[in-house]
Amino acid sequence: MSEQLNLFQYPKHIQEPNSAIIHQGKPRFNSAIRNQVEFVQATLDDLIPEDHQVRNILNYVEQMDLSPIYNKIKSTEGNPGRPPIDPRILFALWIYAIIEGIGSARVIDRYCFEHIAFRWLCGGVSVNYHTISDFRKNNSKEFDELISETIARLMSRDLVSLKRVSQDGMRVRASAGSSSFRRKQTLKELKAIAIEQVDLLRKEIDEDPTACLNRQMAAKKRAVSERKERVEQALGELKKETIEKGMAKKKQRKPFTQAEKDKMRVSTTDPEAKKMKMGNGGFNPAYNMQLAVDTESRFIVGNIVVNKGNDFNQMPPMINQVEDRYAKIADEWLVDQGYLVHDHISNTQKRGYKVFVTPSKVGKKNAYEPHDGEDNELAEWRVRMGTDEAKEIYKDRASNSEWANAGMRNRGMKQLLVRGINNVKSVLSLHTLTHNILRAVKLEYVW
Repeated sequence: MSEQLNLFQYPKHIQEPNSAIIHQGKPRFNSAIRNQVEFVQATLDDLIPEDHQVRNILNYVEQMDLSPIYNKIKSTEGNPGRPPIDPRILFALWIYAIIEGIGSARVIDRYCFEHIAFRWLCGGVSVNYHTISDFRKNNSKEFDELISETIARLMSRDLVSLKRVSQDGMRVRASAGSSSFRRKQTLKELKAIAIEQVDLLRKEIDEDPTACLNRQMAAKKRAVSERKERVEQALGELKKETIEKGMAKKKQRKPFTQAEKDKMRVSTTDPEAKKMKMGNGGFNPAYNMQLAVDTESRFIVGNIVVNKGNDFNQMPPMINQVEDRYAKIADEWLVDQGYLVHDHISNTQKRGYKVFVTPSKVGKKNAYEPHDGEDNELAEWRVRMGTDEAKEIYKDRASNSEWANAGMRNRGMKQLLVRGINNVKSVLSLHTLTHNILRAVKLEYVW
């Protein structure tokens, strides 16, 4: 009989387990060949799968009314002038970049050559980082109006109700370091140095007018001028902050000493940024971004950027903004205890809102019972917040506001790359529009 084959027997050229393996030849594998010429017949559209996310993004961008941005284009048919890039391309590039966690115009510029999805959005149109950055900076007002216009459309179709709105804030680090903060005397010295540098540079250009055509000289001139402007802005911001703090001290009937004034500091990198307590317990230059979320549809219906480190006085401005945007009063308004100001609650409830925020306990008094001297609105609020129904409704605050904040963090809203409150507002509006587009895609809503 022939020898029976054992399926678990090792070949003769391999030793037993736990011993060295003996190879009869060299190992084989597939190596990369990067100089192989290939001919591929395909359009850009063929290279993007039909279910790719970027197709949904462009589809929703094309549904939006961008006429306010188009109306700013000066190049018209029959007249001279180089046609600019289609605003829909630039807008879609920013939305898709934010989804991918990209906040830099230079990175988007690079990806328009390296990444097939960005190339598909460009559709053969050449872009550069200056144009991409300027589009974001110059259309802050238009982005804000676009938020109102898209939500208003959804409201007209009963897709957004504004029955219950949750408000919360998040602090985002500014494009400035803690070491950039300077006192008044130092700012004055820096201003004098900056003026001297501008004068020296002007003399150089006067002596050699052709020097201003040099790119390096132009960049140097721009840098010196911007430094001088930032120092002047910092002095103005310091004066404004001193007046505000003096008024606050006066209301508290406390003296505002010269020593306290001398200690006040402002950043020379981003004068409008203020030091705030961050989530890690430290203090960094930052901006406070306020969001209002419709809890039923989870769309963001309002946003505000402030350079105050707390939420103490931010409920009335947000309520006014949402009311002005949509000409409607929300039935219920949810905030956390950072917004707890009795006068604000009372005035808001007089306007027809029901405010939901847990009252603070003062001494031995029951926080859920009317207190002596308080008006009917505050008494009604205290009693209502003690009910099981109100406590159940209040759970919607964290599940919506915290969720919206986390989504923005995951899309790169951790460190700002722009300076100034107006530019920061533009960034927040783009993130808000991105959030709402993603929400519309998920729910298959149409504008």
